[in-house]
Formats: sequence, C-alpha cells, structure tokens
Amino acid sequence: MPKPFQIGFVPFFVALLLQLAPLPSFSADHNYIAIIIDDIGHNRRAGERAIDIQAHLTFAVIPETQHAVRLANYAHIAGKEVMVHLPMANTENQPLGGLALTNGLSEQDIAMVLDQAVRLVPFASGINNHMGSALTQEPQAMVWLMRAVKRHKLFFVDSRTTHKTVASEIALQENIRTASRDVFLDNDRSLYGIDKQFRRLLAVAKRRKTAIAIGHPYPSTLQYLEYAIPMLKREGVRLISVSEMLNLRLAERQLASY
Repeated sequence: MPKPFQIGFVPFFVALLLQLAPLPSFSADHNYIAIIIDDIGHNRRAGERAIDIQAHLTFAVIPETQHAVRLANYAHIAGKEVMVHLPMANTENQPLGGLALTNGLSEQDIAMVLDQAVRLVPFASGINNHMGSALTQEPQAMVWLMRAVKRHKLFFVDSRTTHKTVASEIALQENIRTASRDVFLDNDRSLYGIDKQFRRLLAVAKRRKTAIAIGHPYPSTLQYLEYAIPMLKREGVRLISVSEMLNLRLAERQLASY
C-alpha cells in the first residue's frame, strides 16, 4: 500500500478512508461543531490555505508572529472569525516569545499584555490560550485575565492543555462567554490519527449536540479538512464559528432554565 503522503495519493486516501468508515448520522438542526485552527501567523502559505477552505473555521492568530496582521486581515476579508492565540506559561518550559503571560505578572501587566495582543491581531472577537498548562492552573492570574478579556468584550476558549485548568470556570464566574476544547484533531499528524479524532469530535457532538475541536495548519490536517468538511453536509452536521457556537449554547441554557 502506498504511503499516505505520496503525491496524488492523499485525496484518494482521505475519500477512501471516509467511505470505508461511514460517519454517523446527525440531525442538521441539532448537531453542531466548531473548529479552531491554532498557530496562525508563522507560515503565510499554510495560513492562507487554511483560510481558503470553504467553511466557517475560526482562526487563532499568535501575536507578534511574522504574518499575524496579514493573515488576520485575510481571514476577516474572507468572512472568517479571528481570535487571539495568546501564549501562556507552560509546565514544560517551552519558549513563549516576547509577548506572553507568565507566572508572577501583576494584574496591570496582564492587562497590558492583552491590550498589546489585541492591537496586533486585527478583528479578533475572542482569545484562547497557546500552551498555558502552568498559567491556566492559577486562579488569581485567570481572574485578572478574564477581567481584561471582559473589558475588550471578547470571549474566551480554554484550549485545555492541562486537566487542572480553571480558566473556563473563572471565565464563567466573570460572566464571559466561554467554552472549552473537546478534541485536539492532530496531536497525531497522520491521516489515520486525524480521522480518528475527527470521528471522536462528531461522536461528542452527537452526544452533547455541540462540540469544539482545535487543529493546526499542518499539511495533513488541511488535506483532511478539505475533503472531510464537504461530507458533513450530507451527514447533517453544521460547522459554525466559535461565536455562533457560544450563542447557540447560551440560547440552549436559557431555554432549559424556563
């Protein structure tokens, strides 16, 4: 069997993969997914390819990256939602870059970092954490961050890089529109691995009616999404932006409270 990334083979491979393992049936009116593409800004070509996918993907742009402003503008012009992908302290001591939230910052420092990040990512309507396995465990830092997020009238998505995160919980306490990532699509970048996680995403959406995934502008991820997303229509699944997802969940909670 030829290797998945052999030239000319990937489209056939993805189509065959999806046909051999049919997607579960969904109700178009009651099952929704949102997909965030993280790490936008480093690679212009990959970013533009991701934005060119004909679907309501949401793009999380890292401030201070070489192509952040260009790609945020490109996404906005294309009618796609933009977020700030804000670097935060992690437990593995991975480098964060110049503009990041680190442990030990004051409330004023956190507000200043967010102010600058928002200026560097035009048209951002929300933020999510880039890394952050250390900082999202810190209640005080998250309170200060969410207060800054609220001043900018943004929403917050917890990327959930640690099961110990308190970020989304505190966002709720601060009356911010918020959600948490349900599935990472491409920790395993193989098409088999992405397909497995994509099906997991759909299973979560079927069980809970909504689900949120995070992926990256890797060649294999974009190849998979280019071929898989059109099939969602036939399966009755709607791909919507994160803002739409948050509005939908809010409406559902309000209806449930009556």
